[in-house]
Amino acid sequence: MPKLKPETQAARRTHILTAALTCFARTGYHQTTIDDISREAGLSKGSIYVHFESKKELFLAIFDWMVDETRFTEDLAMSDKTCYERLASTIEDMLMGVASPEFRAMSPLVVDTWLQNLQDPDVNEMIRGKYIQYSQPLIHLIEEGVANGEFKPVDAPALASIFIAMIDGLMVQILVDPTVFDLNGTSRALKTLVAGLLV
Repeated sequence: MPKLKPETQAARRTHILTAALTCFARTGYHQTTIDDISREAGLSKGSIYVHFESKKELFLAIFDWMVDETRFTEDLAMSDKTCYERLASTIEDMLMGVASPEFRAMSPLVVDTWLQNLQDPDVNEMIRGKYIQYSQPLIHLIEEGVANGEFKPVDAPALASIFIAMIDGLMVQILVDPTVFDLNGTSRALKTLVAGLLV
Protein backbone atom coordinates (compact mmCIF):
# COMPACT_ATOMS: atom_id res chain seq x y z
CA MET A 1 0.00 0.00 0.00
CA PRO A 2 1.49 3.42 -0.96
CA LYS A 3 2.51 5.61 1.96
CA LEU A 4 0.06 8.47 2.43
CA LYS A 5 1.13 12.05 3.06
CA PRO A 6 0.61 13.19 6.69
CA GLU A 7 -2.25 15.50 5.73
CA THR A 8 -3.89 12.69 3.75
CA GLN A 9 -3.48 10.32 6.71
CA ALA A 10 -5.10 12.89 9.01
CA ALA A 11 -8.00 13.38 6.59
CA ARG A 12 -8.44 9.61 6.23
CA ARG A 13 -8.43 9.16 10.00
CA THR A 14 -11.08 11.87 10.42
CA HIS A 15 -13.16 10.25 7.67
CA ILE A 16 -13.01 6.91 9.48
CA LEU A 17 -13.89 8.51 12.81
CA THR A 18 -16.89 10.22 11.24
CA ALA A 19 -18.09 6.95 9.73
CA ALA A 20 -17.55 5.15 13.04
CA LEU A 21 -19.49 7.84 14.90
CA THR A 22 -22.41 7.35 12.52
CA CYS A 23 -22.36 3.57 13.00
CA PHE A 24 -21.90 3.59 16.78
CA ALA A 25 -24.63 6.19 17.21
CA ARG A 26 -26.98 4.22 14.97
CA THR A 27 -26.56 0.69 16.36
CA GLY A 28 -24.38 0.93 19.48
CA TYR A 29 -20.94 -0.42 20.23
CA HIS A 30 -21.70 -4.13 20.46
CA GLN A 31 -23.85 -4.32 17.34
CA THR A 32 -21.42 -2.34 15.17
CA THR A 33 -18.75 -4.26 13.27
CA ILE A 34 -15.63 -3.18 11.42
CA ASP A 35 -17.44 -4.31 8.26
CA ASP A 36 -20.21 -1.79 9.06
CA ILE A 37 -17.68 0.99 9.51
CA SER A 38 -15.77 0.11 6.35
CA ARG A 39 -19.01 0.16 4.34
CA GLU A 40 -20.04 3.50 5.86
CA ALA A 41 -16.60 4.95 5.12
CA GLY A 42 -16.40 3.42 1.64
CA LEU A 43 -13.03 1.89 2.54
CA SER A 44 -11.66 -1.63 2.85
CA LYS A 45 -11.29 -3.25 6.26
CA GLY A 46 -7.55 -3.18 5.69
CA SER A 47 -7.66 0.62 5.36
CA ILE A 48 -9.48 0.83 8.70
CA TYR A 49 -6.88 -1.37 10.39
CA VAL A 50 -4.05 0.80 9.08
CA HIS A 51 -5.29 3.53 11.42
CA PHE A 52 -6.95 1.52 14.22
CA GLU A 53 -5.93 -1.91 15.49
CA SER A 54 -9.38 -2.89 16.77
CA LYS A 55 -12.98 -1.81 17.16
CA LYS A 56 -12.26 -0.98 20.80
CA GLU A 57 -9.37 1.32 19.87
CA LEU A 58 -11.64 3.02 17.35
CA PHE A 59 -14.40 3.37 19.94
CA LEU A 60 -12.00 5.04 22.39
CA ALA A 61 -10.61 7.27 19.66
CA ILE A 62 -14.05 8.38 18.45
CA PHE A 63 -15.10 9.47 21.94
CA ASP A 64 -11.80 11.28 22.52
CA TRP A 65 -12.11 13.02 19.14
CA MET A 66 -15.76 13.83 19.76
CA VAL A 67 -15.13 15.48 23.12
CA ASP A 68 -12.16 17.43 21.78
CA GLU A 69 -14.35 18.68 18.94
CA THR A 70 -16.86 20.08 21.47
CA ARG A 71 -14.46 21.78 23.87
CA PHE A 72 -15.85 24.72 25.80
CA THR A 73 -12.97 26.03 27.92
CA GLU A 74 -11.88 29.00 25.76
CA ASP A 75 -14.06 31.48 27.66
CA LEU A 76 -12.44 30.51 30.96
CA ALA A 77 -9.17 32.11 29.87
CA MET A 78 -10.64 35.53 29.01
CA SER A 79 -8.87 37.57 31.69
CA ASP A 80 -10.60 40.81 30.66
CA LYS A 81 -13.92 39.39 31.89
CA THR A 82 -15.14 38.97 35.45
CA CYS A 83 -15.33 35.47 36.91
CA TYR A 84 -19.11 35.64 36.70
CA GLU A 85 -19.03 36.64 33.02
CA ARG A 86 -16.53 33.89 32.19
CA LEU A 87 -18.47 31.24 34.11
CA ALA A 88 -21.84 32.28 32.65
CA SER A 89 -20.37 32.28 29.14
CA THR A 90 -18.82 28.86 29.65
CA ILE A 91 -22.06 27.34 30.94
CA GLU A 92 -23.85 28.90 27.97
CA ASP A 93 -21.31 27.33 25.60
CA MET A 94 -21.81 23.94 27.25
CA LEU A 95 -25.57 24.28 26.87
CA MET A 96 -25.35 25.37 23.23
CA GLY A 97 -23.03 22.44 22.58
CA VAL A 98 -25.39 19.73 23.84
CA ALA A 99 -28.36 21.43 22.12
CA SER A 100 -26.65 21.53 18.72
CA PRO A 101 -27.79 19.12 15.98
CA GLU A 102 -24.24 17.78 15.74
CA PHE A 103 -24.11 16.82 19.41
CA ARG A 104 -27.64 15.44 19.33
CA ALA A 105 -26.37 12.99 16.72
CA MET A 106 -23.51 12.07 19.06
CA SER A 107 -25.64 11.69 22.19
CA PRO A 108 -26.45 7.97 21.74
CA LEU A 109 -22.72 7.28 21.55
CA VAL A 110 -22.12 9.21 24.77
CA VAL A 111 -24.77 7.13 26.55
CA ASP A 112 -23.30 3.94 25.09
CA THR A 113 -19.88 5.06 26.33
CA TRP A 114 -21.27 5.47 29.83
CA LEU A 115 -22.55 1.89 29.65
CA GLN A 116 -19.16 0.65 28.44
CA ASN A 117 -17.63 2.53 31.36
CA LEU A 118 -19.31 0.06 33.72
CA GLN A 119 -17.70 -2.90 31.98
CA ASP A 120 -14.31 -1.84 30.69
CA PRO A 121 -11.46 -0.29 32.73
CA ASP A 122 -9.90 1.27 29.62
CA VAL A 123 -13.11 3.13 28.81
CA ASN A 124 -13.48 4.07 32.49
CA GLU A 125 -9.99 5.56 32.56
CA MET A 126 -10.61 7.55 29.39
CA ILE A 127 -13.92 8.97 30.63
CA ARG A 128 -12.45 9.87 34.03
CA GLY A 129 -9.69 11.74 32.24
CA LYS A 130 -12.19 13.69 30.17
CA TYR A 131 -14.26 14.67 33.20
CA ILE A 132 -11.11 15.85 34.95
CA GLN A 133 -10.09 17.78 31.83
CA TYR A 134 -13.35 19.69 31.80
CA SER A 135 -13.98 20.05 35.53
CA GLN A 136 -10.58 21.41 36.56
CA PRO A 137 -10.87 24.73 34.66
CA LEU A 138 -14.34 25.24 36.16
CA ILE A 139 -13.02 24.49 39.64
CA HIS A 140 -10.16 26.96 39.23
CA LEU A 141 -12.47 29.71 37.97
CA ILE A 142 -14.92 29.23 40.85
CA GLU A 143 -12.04 29.24 43.34
CA GLU A 144 -10.72 32.43 41.73
CA GLY A 145 -14.12 34.09 42.12
CA VAL A 146 -14.31 33.06 45.78
CA ALA A 147 -10.76 34.25 46.46
CA ASN A 148 -11.30 37.70 44.97
CA GLY A 149 -14.61 38.19 46.80
CA GLU A 150 -16.78 38.04 43.69
CA PHE A 151 -18.41 34.71 44.62
CA LYS A 152 -19.85 33.50 47.89
CA PRO A 153 -17.79 30.82 49.69
CA VAL A 154 -18.62 27.52 48.01
CA ASP A 155 -17.22 24.04 47.51
CA ALA A 156 -15.74 24.56 44.04
CA PRO A 157 -15.24 20.87 43.08
CA ALA A 158 -18.79 20.02 44.16
CA LEU A 159 -20.27 22.96 42.24
CA ALA A 160 -18.27 22.15 39.09
CA SER A 161 -19.55 18.57 39.28
CA ILE A 162 -23.11 19.86 39.60
CA PHE A 163 -22.74 22.10 36.55
CA ILE A 164 -21.38 19.22 34.46
CA ALA A 165 -24.07 16.87 35.79
CA MET A 166 -26.76 19.37 34.78
CA ILE A 167 -25.39 19.49 31.23
CA ASP A 168 -25.21 15.68 31.10
CA GLY A 169 -28.79 15.49 32.34
CA LEU A 170 -29.99 17.99 29.76
CA MET A 171 -28.26 15.94 27.06
CA VAL A 172 -30.24 12.86 28.14
CA GLN A 173 -33.47 14.86 28.32
CA ILE A 174 -32.96 16.17 24.78
CA LEU A 175 -32.18 12.64 23.60
CA VAL A 176 -35.34 11.20 25.19
CA ASP A 177 -37.74 14.00 24.25
CA PRO A 178 -36.35 17.05 22.45
CA THR A 179 -39.80 18.65 22.33
CA VAL A 180 -39.73 19.49 26.05
CA PHE A 181 -36.42 21.34 25.78
CA ASP A 182 -36.57 25.14 25.60
CA LEU A 183 -33.09 26.46 24.84
CA ASN A 184 -33.81 30.09 25.68
CA GLY A 185 -35.66 29.26 28.88
CA THR A 186 -32.97 26.83 30.01
CA SER A 187 -30.27 29.37 29.23
CA ARG A 188 -31.99 32.03 31.35
CA ALA A 189 -32.47 29.58 34.22
CA LEU A 190 -28.81 28.54 34.20
CA LYS A 191 -27.67 32.17 34.18
CA THR A 192 -29.91 32.80 37.20
CA LEU A 193 -28.27 29.87 38.99
CA VAL A 194 -24.80 31.19 38.21
CA ALA A 195 -25.80 34.67 39.36
CA GLY A 196 -26.66 33.14 42.73
CA LEU A 197 -22.94 32.81 43.35
CA LEU A 198 -22.46 36.59 43.37
CA VAL A 199 -21.84 38.27 46.71
